[in-house]
Amino acid sequence: MGAKEKIKVPVLLGPTSSGKSDAALYACESLGCGIVSCDSRQIYRKMDIGTAKPSPEESSRVRHWLIDIIDPDKKYSAFNYARDASAVIREQAAAGRRVLVCGGSGLYFQCLSQGIGPQVEEDKDLRGQYRKIAEESGAEVVFAELAKVDPLTASQSHASNIKRNIRALEVYHSTGVPFSELKKRTAPPDDFEFYVMVLTRPREELYARIDSRVDGMIKTGLWKEFMSLRGQGYDKNSPGMFCVGYRELFDVEEKKATLEQAIEKIKRNTRNYAKRQVTWFRHQVKGREVEAGAKTGKMVEEFIEECFKG
Repeated sequence: MGAKEKIKVPVLLGPTSSGKSDAALYACESLGCGIVSCDSRQIYRKMDIGTAKPSPEESSRVRHWLIDIIDPDKKYSAFNYARDASAVIREQAAAGRRVLVCGGSGLYFQCLSQGIGPQVEEDKDLRGQYRKIAEESGAEVVFAELAKVDPLTASQSHASNIKRNIRALEVYHSTGVPFSELKKRTAPPDDFEFYVMVLTRPREELYARIDSRVDGMIKTGLWKEFMSLRGQGYDKNSPGMFCVGYRELFDVEEKKATLEQAIEKIKRNTRNYAKRQVTWFRHQVKGREVEAGAKTGKMVEEFIEECFKG
């Protein structure tokens, strides 16, 4: 690779249950590529069913990175992801191997493609204060404060995204500079050239696939997996257990809801998550939008080949 030649990085994004994982597996197995996961849930060990990780058989067919890298009680940020994914991409490129970045975490991809951003230490006291405000006065009050000090970040968020909003306020109070401004000062990696494909599906079809996937997770043993995690000491304060598919099951354990009620809540929360993903990709990501179908795997294969030829 010449001194000025950039590393070509094909990227496949899409909402949960859109079919991107199956398409990526088909294409990468055919082309001999590896897959760098871009999923904020599959990073957690021991959480297999609820995060729809590739099976051991699938992982044996195609090498995957950034899956099963931390325990559920550990924190892992988008900044950590950008650092780790960049290292994998550069390492594989240096060895003459190609990879596809594939997943549904828009924030992870944003940090990877636009720069790692500010490293600001967390302030637990400040976070606690804002969480208390959200609980007692409502998430809208926290969101309104963010809109005052950092309107750009607020315009890209929502009142319900409490965790992100509190983090942005934490950065502002720690540095005196809006999070959006700090991000502008961070240069994107200058040795990567990203080619992005975003998978879509009609809303009703996507929602039906989500419901079917959740039903499959229950049949495969999601409740047993949840109780195993609880038995190992992971609780509501564990970052991994806040993921959709797990957090709803605490109500079942505490006899506040039936399993059937929790399943419906998982489906609803997953559909809402997918809706937010679709909105994010549409407004925050520049890429080729393609509707998934019977030949999606072949389309992704052709897309990857086209990237490396370009």
